[in-house]
Amino acid sequence: MRNKMLISRVSSRGQVTIPAEVRKVLHIGEKGDMIGFDIREDGVLMKRLIVTEPEEDFSEEEWEKLEKLANKKGKLYTNAKDFLASLEEL
Repeated sequence: MRNKMLISRVSSRGQVTIPAEVRKVLHIGEKGDMIGFDIREDGVLMKRLIVTEPEEDFSEEEWEKLEKLANKKGKLYTNAKDFLASLEEL
């Protein structure tokens, strides 16, 4: 850990340049990198965020199989939520 404090000025638009040493420690620097700020009693914690795309309920192949099954039974589901609800009714 470091003992010296790194300093940056706030611009008129509220922007701050993150010092290079901090960017290196957080592994940030690419355009679009996300930073989170956690407000705490003794200050603010800044963290690198890794944002991932949400997973689909079913793959495209699984969804096609489900649609075929639903069509055989005479019912077509337009989304996973409705399909799962019907399964719970069985």
